[in-house]
Amino acid sequence: MIIGGELLFNQIILDCVHRLKGERTISGIYNLLTGKRSAQTLQDARVYKLDSYFGIYKSLDREQLKHSFQRLEEKEWLVIKGDIYSSITSKGYQYLSNHKETLYFNGLMDHAKVAEFERRIFLLIQTFTNMLKGKRSFIPIVEDAKAQLWVKKVYQKNHNDLAGIVKSLYNEIYTLLKDRPALEAEIFTYRLTGGGVIGLTREQLKDKHNISLSDVDVYLNHVFYYLFFQANQSSKTNSVLSLCAKGLKESSLITASAKRTYAYIEKGWSIDEIVRKRRLKKSTIQDHIVEAALVVPFFPIDSFLSEHELHKIINVANELDTQRLKLIYENLEGQFTYFQLRLALAKDQISSEEGTLYANA
Repeated sequence: MIIGGELLFNQIILDCVHRLKGERTISGIYNLLTGKRSAQTLQDARVYKLDSYFGIYKSLDREQLKHSFQRLEEKEWLVIKGDIYSSITSKGYQYLSNHKETLYFNGLMDHAKVAEFERRIFLLIQTFTNMLKGKRSFIPIVEDAKAQLWVKKVYQKNHNDLAGIVKSLYNEIYTLLKDRPALEAEIFTYRLTGGGVIGLTREQLKDKHNISLSDVDVYLNHVFYYLFFQANQSSKTNSVLSLCAKGLKESSLITASAKRTYAYIEKGWSIDEIVRKRRLKKSTIQDHIVEAALVVPFFPIDSFLSEHELHKIINVANELDTQRLKLIYENLEGQFTYFQLRLALAKDQISSEEGTLYANA
């Protein structure tokens, strides 16, 4: 099935708006898609089940996103309130339900690895096909020194079998792209450079297929997530793709500053002691603690909340069916601080993934 128009980016935006239930701003969605490293964005990704979209569109421009929202409002698929919040309409939900595709994005866990995987593939194809054509001098389309060094090492090890590597990679990608929508496969293919062929620019792809620049970007990004997934799932069948994915390091979900705070927490220090030691605002230290609670399995919060208090907060959040701190705070009549509420929601999310649902306690 050929997906035309602006479907994929529409799908992503509408899915985000639907899951966020009008409780987060358009800027929050921007921060999510661009992978902003903050406790709030990480918490949004976790608690609203939007992990897959985290950091999948690093180059997204704010005005670009704003324009997309305006187009969706014109189609009556969503409503924008005060230029800040948005909510999906019944018409928008129907569109989302009818057009929702199986996606391979796994942004929260893989965005850094897939970005490097992409650079490796682009440069390997350019280098190996050029060498086969006798073009030993060319300007690399990827300027990243790390990717260039990797391709150089692969070339040195396989320079006697360039044709075999290129043929294998072609067959692997061709076989996998046959299972993808034609538009997605074409955008990826026309983007490739090597062997005397110069790939089309993003703008040229936009005009060629009469789609938005955002869709060009997310289609391309999605192909690499798909190839990365297949490279790891079927490494024997996709040997060259598997090679391109090999050795890519996990990206740390917790910032370096939050790691330092967490180290003090492990030593049993209080928030006030850490504030004095690190000379940071109390709110910043609290952000670090929430950030750690979102990514560290079995993170201990008993010094901030008792088991009973944790259950109480989670039960109210579930009864209200909301993640909005103000609503939870008011319903609990100010018994807990906003920090405690955030920490409880973070702990509930990570505990759910560990198989413990506090709401059923």
